[in-house]
Amino acid sequence: MKLKSTFSDLISKSPFGPIQIHMEKSKECAEELLELIDAVIKDDWVAVASSREKIIGLEKEADKLKAETRNLLPKGFFLFVPRRDLLDLIGLADDIPNIIKDISGLIYGRQMLIPPQITVSFKEFAEEAVAIISTAASAIDQLNEVSRLAFGSRASEKLDKIISKLGSLEAESDRSEVMIRRQLFDIERDLPPIEAMFLYDVINKIGELADRAEQVGHRLSLIAVR
Repeated sequence: MKLKSTFSDLISKSPFGPIQIHMEKSKECAEELLELIDAVIKDDWVAVASSREKIIGLEKEADKLKAETRNLLPKGFFLFVPRRDLLDLIGLADDIPNIIKDISGLIYGRQMLIPPQITVSFKEFAEEAVAIISTAASAIDQLNEVSRLAFGSRASEKLDKIISKLGSLEAESDRSEVMIRRQLFDIERDLPPIEAMFLYDVINKIGELADRAEQVGHRLSLIAVR
C-alpha cells in the first residue's frame, strides 16, 4: 500500500516521476555491469557472482516499477503527455536492465574470460554504453523542466543538446564496436570457437544497450514536440 501511495504521489506531481525512478534503476544496473566486467578482468569470480546478484535484484526492481506504473496510469489521466507515449517510453527503457541481466548471465554462467588482447577495448566499449545510458537518464530528468515550461524554447534547447549528445555518443560506440570486433577477429583463431562465438554475442548485446538508450532519447524528443 505504501508503494502505491508513493507512486500516486509521484504521478500527481509529474508523469515523468515513475520513468525517472525506473531509469535510475537502469543506470545503477549499467554501472554494476562495469563492476562485473572489472571483476572478470581480475579473475575474481566471487565478485562477479556478487555483481550478478545485484544486477538480478535491480532488474527485478525495474520490472516492478514498470508494472506499478502501468497500473497507476489510468487512461486519459494526463493532458500534455499521452498515456501511450509514457508507457512506450517505459517499455523501451525497461529493455536496458533486461539486456544487462542477459549479459551478466552469459558471462557468469559460462565463466567467460576476456582475452588480454581486447581487455582495454572491451572495457572502454562497455563504459561508452553506460555513458549513453547515463545521458538518457539526464534527458528524462530534463523533462520535468520541459513540461513546466509547456515545452518552451528554453527547455527544448536543453533537451535538444542532450539528445544531440546521445547521438554523438552512440556514433562513437558504433565505431568502438567495429574496432573491438576487428580485434577479436584477429585473435579468434587462437580461441576455442565456442568462446569466440559467445564473446561476439556479448559484444552484440553491449551494442544493443547503446542503441536502446539512444532510442529512449529519440522517443523523448518526439514527446517534447507534440
